[in-house]
Amino acid sequence: MPWNRLVCLCLAVTVLAACSGNGDDDGDDGDRGPDAALITTETAQTRTVEILERTIGRITSRSTPSIAAEVSGQILEIHADAGDRVERGDLLIEIDPEPYQLAEASAATEIRRLEVTIRNQERELGRNRELLEDGFVTRSMVDNAEAELEGSQEQLQAARVQLETAQRDLRKTRVMAPADGEIDERHVSSGDYVSPGDALFRLISQDLLQVRLPFPETVSRRLETGQQVRMRAPLSGGGEVEGEIRDIRPGLMGSSRTVEAIVDVQNPGGWREGGSVNADVIVISRDGVVVPTSALIQRPAGEVVYVIENDVAHAREVEAGRRERDMTEILDGIEDGEIVAVDGAGFLSDGADVRTAEDDDDVDDDEQAGR
Repeated sequence: MPWNRLVCLCLAVTVLAACSGNGDDDGDDGDRGPDAALITTETAQTRTVEILERTIGRITSRSTPSIAAEVSGQILEIHADAGDRVERGDLLIEIDPEPYQLAEASAATEIRRLEVTIRNQERELGRNRELLEDGFVTRSMVDNAEAELEGSQEQLQAARVQLETAQRDLRKTRVMAPADGEIDERHVSSGDYVSPGDALFRLISQDLLQVRLPFPETVSRRLETGQQVRMRAPLSGGGEVEGEIRDIRPGLMGSSRTVEAIVDVQNPGGWREGGSVNADVIVISRDGVVVPTSALIQRPAGEVVYVIENDVAHAREVEAGRRERDMTEILDGIEDGEIVAVDGAGFLSDGADVRTAEDDDDVDDDEQAGR
């Protein structure tokens, strides 16, 4: 028993000495000591906060004409193939022009015949009118001459239309590119016989593109024409391309039940029809206070952010808005310019003493300088 009492007495003396030492440290309010929580801090800042709707869109060409034959005939020669880039007016196909050359010649001959006939009828009608005044012909004879002249004039007009038609058909035997673009498909070969409407080529334009953006129907009320869109094509290797919603299709897209927004864009280089793009539509843009996302701590009462004042952490309940991976908007509870705890915030409580990594670095520098 005496031995046990001696041990207890020694322990009591040690505790009292320790308590006395701590009391001296507490008297210095400016030195938080090593027991203060080590944290990092950031300053809450006002920034532009964007509310985005994200989707993956599909690139299509704004101009995809299907080039078809406008006259019938045998294909004599093909001047372009799939993959070729062509410009507006380039010759693509030649169709046998002979039938249309003959039709043109026939119409031209008919026009010359009728022009001669009309001149003779006009002279004959003039003589009959003179003879009618002298009483050598009847009124009916003059009327018949006038009717024959009118009939010939109408025939001449019809012949001229036939000539224009023959000339047009002759021109259509040379199929030209209607726009700049690339030949995507060729449907015919030399020697084939084609009729009006038969597909010859499918032409696509890689310069003027459309991006079709699908969204769930629940998002449709948030979309408007004119909203800004940021797009990135994964395989192009290029940067970000900006555009705006030109149109929103009124109906839902098939079984997917999606709403489709359409954006027109100039090809920035490397974008191709059928490719995909990652797109962000900016549905709302506003100024708001933001803090690092890691500064928000979940507590039983809700989310809090620890505001640092004079090396003391004060818990503030906050209302969070737009959340990003790195930054979160604070709708209420934090003001611009306030200092908030970031790393180490999860270990804090309201009123806790703190020290920052920057303060520790300053102390180390001072000690190093003293040495």
